[in-house]
Amino acid sequence: MASRRLQANLQAGGMIVGVWEPLWLGAGEQRLYAALHPSKAASPRLGLVLAPPLLHEQPRSRRLMTELATAFSEVGVPCLRFDYFGTGDSAGGGEQLEFASMRRDLQHAAQALKVGGGVERIGVLAVRGAALPVFSWIREGGMAELLVLWEPVVDGQAWLAELETRDAVERRSPKRYPIAAGALPPGVSGDDLQLMGYPVSAQLRRDIAQAGVADDGVHAHRCWAVLREDNDILPITLERVFKLPADTPLIGAAVSMDASVFVTPGLQRVVDELGRALREER
Repeated sequence: MASRRLQANLQAGGMIVGVWEPLWLGAGEQRLYAALHPSKAASPRLGLVLAPPLLHEQPRSRRLMTELATAFSEVGVPCLRFDYFGTGDSAGGGEQLEFASMRRDLQHAAQALKVGGGVERIGVLAVRGAALPVFSWIREGGMAELLVLWEPVVDGQAWLAELETRDAVERRSPKRYPIAAGALPPGVSGDDLQLMGYPVSAQLRRDIAQAGVADDGVHAHRCWAVLREDNDILPITLERVFKLPADTPLIGAAVSMDASVFVTPGLQRVVDELGRALREER
């Protein structure tokens, strides 16, 4: 781990986005960037690992993940957020990202939170597509005792098909390329192993296609979910459901990295409710 130096408060328009300790997890060429948001509680029992969404949804949700970690740590739940190997500020290239590496990343993050946050129990907040590798990790013995699924992708094969269709549309978008409708721009190929602008190996495609969210293998773990009013049923037993307001931005609705998702006033009420529930788990 890197030195335990606190990142300074950042503030914009009155919105505080947190205090955190930047960390390196793992070693050598497989190091991960992480950020520990310590709790003000004297002896917190539950800590939360924040598993970010995948591909193009990861960078545009970075602000959201930071705000969530801030909110939960403020009420006494230490949090650790991180970038998967091959993504963000972590080591590696995108073509090296696969479920095996993400399972290893989650294990590193959980262990670092247990030590650095001084917690007895680990929970995982999985946002969107992160639910797929998180469930894979849990099935192989991941240590999380509580799963919080934020608008999870539950069918990997269907999601992969959706991404491939959308990728084809984006490659031909006249908003991106001044070309005739339906044609690929010069230098852009549909067989370059990229998806939504990110390298996606054949192994990761297989991993996603074979993954899903279901009760099998996770029956011993408690599950909560954060869902929209019109989509509040999942193929898994849920202990609690937190309802998102209608104006909550869709994490998967845009491909532009500058179309970031953040905590709106309506969403803040849900975040506060979830934070109180997590605090009570102490």
